[in-house]
Amino acid sequence: MVLALRRTWSGYTTAVRLGWAVSSNWTRPITFVIYTLLRPLSGALILVVMYSVITGGRGSTRSYLAFLVIGVAFWAFVTEGVSDFAVGILEDRGRFKMLKYAYLAPLRFPVFLVGRASSKLSSAAASVVIVLVVASVGLRLPINPLAVNYPLLAIACLLAFVAVMAFAITLSLVLLAGRDAYGYGEMMAGVLYIFSGAIFPISVLPGPLAFFASLSPLAYWLELCRRAILHGRVYQMFPGLTDGEVLVRLALATLGTAVLGYLVYTWADRQARWKGFIDMDTAQ
Repeated sequence: MVLALRRTWSGYTTAVRLGWAVSSNWTRPITFVIYTLLRPLSGALILVVMYSVITGGRGSTRSYLAFLVIGVAFWAFVTEGVSDFAVGILEDRGRFKMLKYAYLAPLRFPVFLVGRASSKLSSAAASVVIVLVVASVGLRLPINPLAVNYPLLAIACLLAFVAVMAFAITLSLVLLAGRDAYGYGEMMAGVLYIFSGAIFPISVLPGPLAFFASLSPLAYWLELCRRAILHGRVYQMFPGLTDGEVLVRLALATLGTAVLGYLVYTWADRQARWKGFIDMDTAQ
């Protein structure tokens, strides 16, 4: 038992290191870190400029500015975990032609996928921190590192990571059925961007769309992130719910995402084995 756990941990850490190497294209670590920080920072600044132009810099909308910045900052986890992860798995099959070897390795394939996904999520953590620092200093948002509710933030992020990882792994297996499916991961991340409450409350969506958005764990995750960091000094999507009630909804939505993801993953895995998607030549 101990030997099996040690072998699994060794395989997991190897998958994490492989994910880092592939994501950085084997470049120098400092170059990759700079790129990782600048990409979400530039996106956040673009949105802030758009916000400032539209609102004319009116101070009465500062609460929505905080809503916007925190949503964009934490969205880096979804971008890395869904879009970039799906592309990475497709490149493992088509560009590097090593996915079939990972599939046949003694390490269970889901452990390999979790390791690759973990490397994506960990690389997004630094970008979240730098965006929040710039927001608190440059935009004068009321973010006090000593006043953050870290236990609530940690629990919310942990549940959200499980949901994002389950969705990303399932999506990557489903996309293996396509010969040229490189743009679909980014497309799905864009759809989630609209339905997550990252840049505007889900209540502004039409009725049926708002209902489906309320089933996603991402909206509750971002709501708890905003509450943990700003303690009510921000626009809230669920003002009638307490922190505990939002957390319960996040946990239930995460459980539903994980169960549904497992069922779809099992089906997609059987299809990939039967139809030869794992080692399909995408160059033809």
